[in-house]
Amino acid sequence: MKWIHKWPIQEPQINSKDLKKLIPWIVTLFGFAALMAQKAQDKPHQLRLSAYVDGYFAAYSNDIGQQEFQPYITVGARDNTFGVNVAQLGLHYEHQNVRGNVTVHYGDIPQATWSNDFNMIQGANMGVRILEGLWLDAGFFATHIGTESFLPKNNMLSSTAFATYNEPFYQAGAKLSYGNVANWHFEVWGLNGYNSFVDNNNAKSAGVLVSHDFSNNTSITYTNLYGRESGDRIFPKQQRFYQNIYLNQNWNDKVFLTLGFDHGLQSNSQLENPQETATMYNALATLRYQFDSRWSITGRFELFKDENGFITGTVLDTVGNPAGVELVGYTLGTEYRPIANAYIRAEARYAGTEDDLGLFVKDGETVDHRLEVLFTMGWYLDHLFNF
Repeated sequence: MKWIHKWPIQEPQINSKDLKKLIPWIVTLFGFAALMAQKAQDKPHQLRLSAYVDGYFAAYSNDIGQQEFQPYITVGARDNTFGVNVAQLGLHYEHQNVRGNVTVHYGDIPQATWSNDFNMIQGANMGVRILEGLWLDAGFFATHIGTESFLPKNNMLSSTAFATYNEPFYQAGAKLSYGNVANWHFEVWGLNGYNSFVDNNNAKSAGVLVSHDFSNNTSITYTNLYGRESGDRIFPKQQRFYQNIYLNQNWNDKVFLTLGFDHGLQSNSQLENPQETATMYNALATLRYQFDSRWSITGRFELFKDENGFITGTVLDTVGNPAGVELVGYTLGTEYRPIANAYIRAEARYAGTEDDLGLFVKDGETVDHRLEVLFTMGWYLDHLFNF
């Protein structure tokens, strides 16, 4: 409770003559304020400044070098370390007919996951309005695919699911977006490829995003991407089709649920029979309970299965044969928000894999599980300027 001390003051005395003198000034002041408000509404240009910083401490049971990035980790990637997940600045311009975005970032998330060619660029793109509600944008973007964002502030948990780690993070290309139908949003993408700014072949990929709001509390989104991911000199060619669908639901701003599912296909990619099409899938369920505007608790279950390794790459199993990655995870976390645009989070996750993979190390021996502890603190700002 905030206590305010009131000092004793003397009430001013205003007679009727003084009041009559003040009336023209009051009318002028209100007229000027109304004119300024109208001009602010008429200003055609908007520039939004965004800033975000997230720091962490993380600890893992997986015994690797302290300066090495933990495998399959996006947020809090170094063991027994205080670090900065991300520090970013963005400028976002909006006009009736033109828009543009530039966002630069630095930290462990870009170092662990981002393009080596343009490591500090999170996004840089420009768009033009073609028709009412129809826009064409081109440049560098964050991916349109995935149930979770790679930025902690956009998720209920700071740690990202194994699915998110293996989905695209960034992409280069162009999109047509249309949002002039009530409760619907559509995007069509033409891209260099899966998780790439610089293309690795002379083919291009195509994808879509369709989102529908059933109500203020329920929405569903479907995304996909199709294209050739193999190099020009690799035969037979490998065509990849990756799709994602997720549901967001909340009840009375107390209980929040996210369900996500991914499915991927790639031709000529099976380990046992390279001429056959390989498949992978993953699923996650995240549930949050909001005690009040500041405190919440969140749990997540996730399953990731890429037995042919065309998304994750292959590892050697305990007998020396190549195998894809299969993981399961259980996460529990809590969040405290001292103000609306800042958070403090504590999380723990158990990650397990098939017992013949031995992806992790404990006391010099390969093991099939990892324990994770993560603390994060984040703050973000969005400020709008009209001119």
